[in-house]
Amino acid sequence: MWKRWVPVLALLALCAGTGAPKDAKSVLDDVSKAIGAASLNTIQYSGSGVYSQFGQSYLPNGPYPKFYAKYTRVVDYGKNISREEMVRTQFENPPRGGGGQPLYRPARGVTVTGENSPWGGGAVALTPHGWVKAAMASNPTMKSMSVKGKQMTVISFTVRDKYKVNGYVDSQNLLEKVETWMPNPILGDTLIETDYSDYKDFSGVKFPMKIFQKDGVFPVLDLTVSDVQPNAPANLEAPRAPQTAAHVESQKIADGVWYLAGTPDPNSMAVEFKDYVVIIESSVTEARALANMEEVKRLAPGKPIRYHVNSHHHSDHAAGLRAYVAEGSIVLTHEMNKKFYEQMVLKNPHTLEPDRFSQNPKPAKFIWVKDKYVLSDGDRSLEVYTVPGAGHTANLLMSYLPKEKILFITDIFNQFGEPRPNDPPPGIVTPYYAALGDNLKRLHLDVQQLAPSHGKAVVSVDLLNKALEGVVKAPEVTPPSGN
Repeated sequence: MWKRWVPVLALLALCAGTGAPKDAKSVLDDVSKAIGAASLNTIQYSGSGVYSQFGQSYLPNGPYPKFYAKYTRVVDYGKNISREEMVRTQFENPPRGGGGQPLYRPARGVTVTGENSPWGGGAVALTPHGWVKAAMASNPTMKSMSVKGKQMTVISFTVRDKYKVNGYVDSQNLLEKVETWMPNPILGDTLIETDYSDYKDFSGVKFPMKIFQKDGVFPVLDLTVSDVQPNAPANLEAPRAPQTAAHVESQKIADGVWYLAGTPDPNSMAVEFKDYVVIIESSVTEARALANMEEVKRLAPGKPIRYHVNSHHHSDHAAGLRAYVAEGSIVLTHEMNKKFYEQMVLKNPHTLEPDRFSQNPKPAKFIWVKDKYVLSDGDRSLEVYTVPGAGHTANLLMSYLPKEKILFITDIFNQFGEPRPNDPPPGIVTPYYAALGDNLKRLHLDVQQLAPSHGKAVVSVDLLNKALEGVVKAPEVTPPSGN
């Protein structure tokens, strides 16, 4: 008789030891207790490591350029406000890619996110304690899965009824990874992964001393935390609502040629031919690209935007590319972009922020530029050249009007009018300027005016020539007036 009850008693003992099956809320309670989330109202942490500039790779679909970084973040969980400060210094040698390279002095950047930010206060949820608080305030779901041979509990919830967030909890009730998806005008719904490890205790609050983040498939932050201050004074003010409206100011620089300045930067240029118009530069947002199109249709009514010149793949210069495809324009771009544009930019889903191409898909028409391509109507011609040795990207294009002697150039020549971290000290010529000068000599281009995509207006080529001589002080620039 006794032997018949042994298995039953063993089962009861096992149930008593493990407790009832847990749900998502109970797992979150355990995580909250393990890391001290309930008593944490604010936190400040800082450290150093490597930061990689998203969307600024040297090669299409290549890793992002690296910078040495000193990093500090302050989070107010009650207000859902986060303030990040980063000081970058040069890492790449020689410089390869964007992000303001080469940096001749430290570059400081500050980002404040809150309820008025595009993701609202959701950015706070991408910290361990913020994740717990956000998950407990939502309707989380739970599942178990094996990750690299390690059993994990995955808690999922949604921010603003739009952004899915997954948190991976280990057997010690520590959050090891958070993943979510963010909209990007080029890559579409982009996976953001943040890994947390090496937790340490700070007066009852556990915090990870290693933070590693990827945007897409490439790293953007590899941080070693050196200082953590739970419930530190925050004194954070909510950021203003972002100004989303794009604004274009067209400046006539020759008959049928306009410099499309405005906000957000960078700028574009429109060139009118007998039966069509060409717009050079895709811009930083779809909204700015669409605003450029509307302005060009006003300037040259009845003429289609038949061609669009895309200078390169960087996130601030190709965000409007899908809009031009939806417009039916033929896109001229470097042949190196073929795989990246066809297999990723035009195929990745854009469900979080459907764009013009999502709503009006059309077959893409490309002209892949190898060395040079010329558009001409018999009277006016536009010469599009590759720019080898630029350093900024391996696939950079520049556009030249031989009759007007105007060169539209992107990134390797900028004109802001004030000192910036990537402005060289006197006597030093930035390698990007040097590459531009070498290519102008190689191609025997008679350039008199430069139209920079980043800048205030069209300027004389003398500005470049002086810079190549080591004279870096920019003269006053008066933008042309009229349309």
